[in-house]
Amino acid sequence: MSERQKEGLDYGVKTPFVYASVLLENGRAFGKLGATFFQCPYDTFQWVSAGPTTTVGGYEPPRGPDDPMVLLLMHSPMTDPKGTLTAREQLRLGRHKIYATPFADYEAEIRSQLQGLMGAQGFNHEKDIRAITVNRIPHGYAYPYLALDDPEWEKGQAPHEIGRAQFGRISIANSDSEAIPLMDAAFDAAWRAVEEQT
Repeated sequence: MSERQKEGLDYGVKTPFVYASVLLENGRAFGKLGATFFQCPYDTFQWVSAGPTTTVGGYEPPRGPDDPMVLLLMHSPMTDPKGTLTAREQLRLGRHKIYATPFADYEAEIRSQLQGLMGAQGFNHEKDIRAITVNRIPHGYAYPYLALDDPEWEKGQAPHEIGRAQFGRISIANSDSEAIPLMDAAFDAAWRAVEEQT
């Protein structure tokens, strides 16, 4: 494989993130907030939302505020608030931060953030949180080019296009090969790869 293609494959950096699920004793305090999704840009977990209302097997979503409920929280670590690093550098450092952060630190952040969000509505993290799970995804979404850090390449000259070039009998397909962090991009890449092989 040429050095140029290797560099193309190496250019993209996965966006790391953490999903936490928090089981609450009941949904009374959260219901008093009057919304189901909150963006918290200055907190560790940038998104706080009611868990999906899915009915699967014997599981039923909450029917009212007295039922237990699940909150879904999302965290994507940014390591350079002053903006001296490129996004790609921050994503690489963020991945290592996820690896190095112990569960106890995530738990403390979750308890503090939810207490701040719902404390005035009668929430007490010590008695109202029943369980916390933390799912670390250090190699998350495909890297989409960012106007602040990445140049505008001519068609066919972007790193993902150079990197995904067929190599012998090998075709490269995933959302990284499209530089788009969406499922439909992965489908498009799979279709392209199959076409290359047939």
